[in-house]
Order: sequence, then C-alpha cells, then structure tokens
Amino acid sequence: MFAARLLRPPTLAATTFWLLLISEVSGVAGLRVAENFQPQVLSGELRAPIFLQLTAQVSTVDADGSQDLDLDEERADQPSATTQAPVRTTRKKPTAADLTGVSINAVGDLSIFLTSLGTSTAGLIACVMLFSVLRSRWPMVYGNNVLEGTAPLPGPGNTFLGWVRASWNLHVNDVIQTKGLDSAMMLEFCNLMMKILGYMAVPLVLILGPLHWRLGGNRSGLDNLSKWGMANVVDGSPLYYLHAVIVWLTVGGVQLLIYKAQVKFLRRRKLWLMSLPAPRATTILVENIPDAHCSDLKLKAYFERIFGKGSVSTSFVVKHTENLCDLIINRDYHQANKELAEYQLSSTGHRPTYLGLKGREDLLNWYDNRLEFLETQIKEEKQRINEEVSEEESGACVEEGIVDSDDDDIGVGLDFHARLNTTTGFVTFKNRKDSEMALCCLLASNEEEFIVSMPPDPADLIYADLKADPMKQNVRFLLGYLCLIGLFLSFMPFVVGISTMAKLEYLEGAIPIVHTLASQYPYLYTVWDAYMASAALSFFMSFLPTFLVIIFYNFFVLKAEAWLQYRLQKWYFGFLVIYVLLVTAIGSSVTATATQLVKAPLTAPNLLADTMPLASHFYLNYIPMQWVVHGLDLTRYVILMKFMAFRTIMEEDAARAKSEPEDQDYYGMGSRSARFTLEAVVCLVFSTLSPLITLLGFLNFVIRRIIFGYLLVFAENKKPDLGGAFWVSKLNHLQAGLYFYVILMTGVLLQRSAELWPGCLAASSLVLLYFTQSKFLSLRWENLPLEATAETHARSSKEKDGPQSYQQPELC
Repeated sequence: MFAARLLRPPTLAATTFWLLLISEVSGVAGLRVAENFQPQVLSGELRAPIFLQLTAQVSTVDADGSQDLDLDEERADQPSATTQAPVRTTRKKPTAADLTGVSINAVGDLSIFLTSLGTSTAGLIACVMLFSVLRSRWPMVYGNNVLEGTAPLPGPGNTFLGWVRASWNLHVNDVIQTKGLDSAMMLEFCNLMMKILGYMAVPLVLILGPLHWRLGGNRSGLDNLSKWGMANVVDGSPLYYLHAVIVWLTVGGVQLLIYKAQVKFLRRRKLWLMSLPAPRATTILVENIPDAHCSDLKLKAYFERIFGKGSVSTSFVVKHTENLCDLIINRDYHQANKELAEYQLSSTGHRPTYLGLKGREDLLNWYDNRLEFLETQIKEEKQRINEEVSEEESGACVEEGIVDSDDDDIGVGLDFHARLNTTTGFVTFKNRKDSEMALCCLLASNEEEFIVSMPPDPADLIYADLKADPMKQNVRFLLGYLCLIGLFLSFMPFVVGISTMAKLEYLEGAIPIVHTLASQYPYLYTVWDAYMASAALSFFMSFLPTFLVIIFYNFFVLKAEAWLQYRLQKWYFGFLVIYVLLVTAIGSSVTATATQLVKAPLTAPNLLADTMPLASHFYLNYIPMQWVVHGLDLTRYVILMKFMAFRTIMEEDAARAKSEPEDQDYYGMGSRSARFTLEAVVCLVFSTLSPLITLLGFLNFVIRRIIFGYLLVFAENKKPDLGGAFWVSKLNHLQAGLYFYVILMTGVLLQRSAELWPGCLAASSLVLLYFTQSKFLSLRWENLPLEATAETHARSSKEKDGPQSYQQPELC
C-alpha cells in the first residue's frame, strides 16, 4: 500500500518542474529569478508589475502612475520619464506562493506556456498509446468488467482506439444501472462543465479577448501571453464596465445551468431511491437508543407502538463482538496464507515446510491444525453471544409483556446492555412509507435520542464504528478536529522544510557531486531553485488525502467506507482551495491572513485583487499539466504492477482480485471529486482575467469525460453508492467558487476602474448569487417524497448480490 502511494502521479508541481526544466535548458525561456520580484505600490494602489530579469532592463514610470517595461526604447513615441535601474530585493519572509512554486506573470511566459501545452499534449498522447497497447495485452486489468459482462453494451471492442468511442457514447442511465448513481454523476459533472465552459469560451475568447488586445491600451507591454487578458487593459478604461456586465452574465448563466442540472439529478435520485433493493429500502439506522429500549425486542416494540402493530419486520441492535471479530480476522489471515502455500505446492510439486521445534515440519498441516483450532474458538464465542442474547430477550419479553412496554421499566435486560448491546441499531419496516416517515419525524422529545438516518449499503458498513461508546466518541471527535486544524496550520511549516531541503545550496553541502555539477553549470542554480521546491511540494500534496484518511479512521465515526469518501471530499477540497487557488493571497502565514480578514472582512476584494491576477499565467499552465495526470490514471500502472507481482504467487483471477481496487485515499470518489471541482473552480475564477483558461478547461473536461468514462465503467470495480451525494457537494463547491470569482472581480474593478460603478455593479451580483443559491438549496434530494412511496413496493423487493441483512456478518 505504501509503495502504491509513492507511485501516485504528480498533480501539479512535479510536472511543472520537468516541463519548465526542459523549457529552460532548451533556451526557450530566459532565466529569471521570480522570488526577486517585488510589486511596486504607487499612491496606495497596486499598479502594473515590473519583473526583474537577469538581463538588463529598466522601469519607466508614466505620468499617470502606470508602469511599463522600456526595453530598446520600444515605445519611443510616448514621452518617457525618469528611468531607474532595477533594485534587486529579497523577501524577508517567503510567501506561500513562493514556497509552493506559484510563479508571478512575466515576460517570456508565452514560450513557457506553449512548451507546457505541447509537452502536456505529447505526454497525454503517449499515455493513450501505451494504454491502448496494454489494454489488448492485459484485458483483466483494463477491461475486466467487459469480460465479466457487467459493462453496458456496446463495449469498447478490440480496435486500437475503440474505447474512446465507447466511453464517449455512454449514456448516463446505462452507467447508473451498472456502476451506480455516484459514478454516473461524476461523468455528468464533466458534461456540465463542458457545457458551462463551452458557453463561456465562445464570447470570452472570441470577443472579450480581441477587445483586450486591440482596445486595452497595451498595459502588458512585452508580456505577450497577457495580451488576451485583463492584464492588457490600462487603468480607467471603459472596458471595465463591460467586465462588470460579464460578471453578472457569468454568475447568472452558471447558476442557471447548475439549477437545471440539479433538477435533472432530482429525477434520477428519485428513481434511484425508488429502486433501492431490500433491505436497504425499508431500513433505518437508529443511533443513541436509550437504555430502556436497547435490545432487539424492545426496539421493535417501541417502533410498533408508533407505526402500528406488525409494521416492523425485524430490528437489530449492534452487539459488542470485538473478541469474535479478532478471531475471524486471525482465521482469514491464516486461510490466505494456506492458499499461498497450496499454490506453491501446485506450482513446484513440493510441500512447503517451516522450521519448528522438531526440525522441518509440514506447513500445510500446521495451517490445518491452526484453522481447526480457530474455528472451534469462533464457534464457542458465537454460542456464548447467542446464549446471552437469548437470556436478554427472555428478560425483555417479560418486561414488554410481548407487546406493551413501560418506558420506566428497565428490568433485567439492561444488565446485559453494558456488556453486549450498543446504542446503535437497525429497524426494517414492512412498508416503504413507514420507513420514509420514520426518517422525517421527531421520535422523542429529546432530540439527542433516537437519531435516525438512511443506512449505507450493508456490504459497506463499518460495524466497528457503530460499536463506539458515545461518551468516548465525543472526546475522539474533539481530538479529531484538533488534528485537522493542526494539519491545516502546520502545512506551511512542512512546506518550508521541504523547500529548504530542496535548495541546491543545501544539497551541495550534503552531496559532493551536486557541488561539482553546480560549479560546472551555474544556470542550474536558478533552474533548480525555481522549480524543485514545486516538485517536492507536489509530492507532499499527494499525501494529503492519506493524512486526512488516517485522522478520519482514528477519531471519527464513519459508519461506511463511502461516507469516509464523502467526508474526505469536503476537507480535501478545502485544502486544495487554500493551498492551490488562494495560495497567492495567503502571504507568509495562513493564521495572519485569516486574522486580518476577521478584523476587516471588507478587505477581501483588495486582498484577492492585489495578488491573484499576477499569477494567472501559472494557472494557464496548471490546467494542461493535468492532462498528463489523467493519462497516467488511464494507464492504471499501479494496478498493473500489483497484478504482475501477485500473479507470480497465485492464479491470475486471484491476482486480479488482490490488485483491486485502486488506492482509495487518492483515487477514491472523494479525492477525485475534490480535484474535479478544483479544476472547475480555477477555470471559473480566472475566466474573465484570462479568457484562454475557459478553452483549456473545456478541453480538460473533454479529456476527463473520455478517460474516466472508460475507467469507471469498463475497468474499475463497482464502488459503494451514496446516490449522488458527491454530485451535490461538487455543485455546492462550484457555487462557493463563484463567490471567490465575484469578490476577486470586484476588487480588480475597484482598483483599476476610474469610477466606483463597475466595481459596485460586479459586487451587486452577490445578491443574484445568494438568491439563486437559496433556490438551489430549496431542492430537497436526501429522502424520497411520501407521494412516491406507493410506487416503490414492487421495485424495492428486487434482489441483489451481497448481504441481505443488517445483522453483523460475524453473527450470521
């Protein structure tokens, strides 16, 4: 597992390092020291930046206070003012942008962008070609769902690129039937973003971009990559009124498409809820059961008093079975080792042995004896638990009188609760309407008792979490949140340490050969220090999901693996927004920036406008660089290596089963959803500042749609399904990104426009955003409407593979 995590594809900085290293060595871009850049502030307002190059250049300050690069007297027709030699300064405290490798816009970035675009495209094509070859060679790894007949038809076929057509032609209903609603809505999110960015790209790239270029006033000077963006528009330009209108159109258009997509999702969600198989369709999860009702019979009697006698089919209170689970884990471990020994016997013809007290002894006989002993222990432990349950239920029957119960009667049944029953249970109704009503109604006067929710799939439940003591769990919750806050605040110190160790000066002292190479090739100093810190940071960022999962597993009640992914999506997206999207606005301290915003929240527009527009080129490179990462995901190289390793010691079918699934920390539904949404938010936030990013984002989601359409449907195993919960979170995060977009554009327009009206007009779109978001949130999606429960009786009874009961599997 650890080796698989080390092999994760670099998401941002590692790719940046290699692409830009190629660019520098080939002489495409001139050497520069980005950290020597110091934005110049005139009259309290941030003006056009001066980028210090290693080549000689001077800065010209015009009469109106704007700054332009004056190289070789390019603009001789304009009156020149006093020229000053550049003064190279060094920051006392490196900012978050410096440490994460987010470079500031500079002359020559067009060459770097074109090189990055070409290299990313070439890398993607290479991965696609490699995958097409591997798919035909190892169909068990790259198309097992096709072999098993669980993939929708028509399949990808055997042609070299037939999988592209099969993936693109997938219909969302087919994906729902075969892979679940979560996987289908992940592909539908790609379709939504292609629609949003496609609609935005046409006017922004074809109309607004040329206006920036021809009528902007050439503020960007020699920075050709900025000609198509707002960086080319001089202060006080009337174009800023157009930008304010575009902010309104963007917010309204995006919100309209999001709302329509959510309405379509509600229809699919309703059908998904109606088609839930038994027993999940008619079962509720009950937590914080009072002691007076904490047994199977008492819990059933309680709900039958509310919903009528005979309304409950079964009830089950989760039992403390820790000893039994340990025995079963031990048995399964020895059983797996016995299977490996049997495979060794079948492949070599020699019985495996081990060194015992009497010399070499037969290993298979030892496993047989050990397994026989464990089976006996398991049988005895099950018998003990069943006897206690029978004795407890006998006491409960006396108390309940089989039918009636008095809440004040605790009785003998409670003597067993402390050592056997937990405060969590499942109630399965005979009628779908009763289960839906139970999810909506208040069952007790104390809101902390009888907390009901829709249960996860029985096969996905984490019963160990359901056995947690409520009082102890409150302490663990507190410690868990403290760990999350600590991880969030300690991220920068980790980055500082990584960037320090990645410095060439540090490596020269530690590794003599590095000093020799650096002496022979002096330009390595600039190249290394500019990009290697980003590569080291990218490696660390890829481990963030693992750190989060460790905290979640140890401190939080997850109840199901899918709910772990759901929690991971939200927290991982927050980290990505802070340390990727808003990294330039953080400064040198997250806490200091947060304190400043708490004291003066109205400074947020200026904070974003002072920094984020200066890094728009970095995000133009960021989106194409993801194409290589998508290509690496397509190759499934980690799964292939695991399969090749396992097939040396077991049969191919068993090797494929052992190699699946992919690492869920990084490749799971939660992490993928967070990265999907981050890329969408980056494109929206910078869409007006740099219109080209909408076109790149559109292509990015086309690539994602094709690649993940194939992976989710034809290659990967089916994952537990939450019925679209990840989709709803993605849309909520997308709308949060619109708030960043409006605040950023408000700050830019207030700073650069000669009047307040463009900024105020842009800020007023927050009202539109708020009301449209309220309209979106009014669409209820969690539960099935009661009016639809009459249609579900026939559908809910359909059978499925896997557990058919919410009773603990070790007790079945």
